[in-house]
Amino acid sequence: MTRLLTRLSQSLRRTDDGSIAVEFALVAPLLLLILAGVVDIGGAAYTKLELDARVTAAAEFALIQPTPGDQAAAQDLAEQLIGLLQGRATETAEVVVNNAAVAQWTGSTVTAMAGSGSANECYCPAVSDGTILWGSAMACGSACSSGATAGQFLHVSAAARHVTMFPGYAFIEEDTVKTSTVLRLP
Repeated sequence: MTRLLTRLSQSLRRTDDGSIAVEFALVAPLLLLILAGVVDIGGAAYTKLELDARVTAAAEFALIQPTPGDQAAAQDLAEQLIGLLQGRATETAEVVVNNAAVAQWTGSTVTAMAGSGSANECYCPAVSDGTILWGSAMACGSACSSGATAGQFLHVSAAARHVTMFPGYAFIEEDTVKTSTVLRLP
């Protein structure tokens, strides 16, 4: 009996059948975790690039349009631009034309409203913590405190919800990918 056990243990020591399966079983969870992280980060990056492309397209469209001279023209431009920003139902977008006209899109509804400023006045906007501060109206071409010159500006922003696979370990805040731009109208 001992001889049989000795032979059996020696034969088991010499063979490595199944060792690859054991090694794979040990490494597979780590590889799957890395793959899931890559997919998660890739999804967030894709959403950000998609939003950036739409905001850039809206900004470029605004640059080839005539500068709005009155409230109606500013509102028309805001509504045209918000049409370019519409995407999925979990996204939002906002266009502010020279602090005079605002258009918002909230996944299914477009809302247009008048802003607190005037379409034919000039401003020196500043961005603080992601929020645009328009300040008071100034004479066009006058010097701003930042060193720039007062002009007519456009603020375009968009946001999309991205649910991460790993809550609490996301690279994005509040499961929302955001992008915005401020540009001077010609």
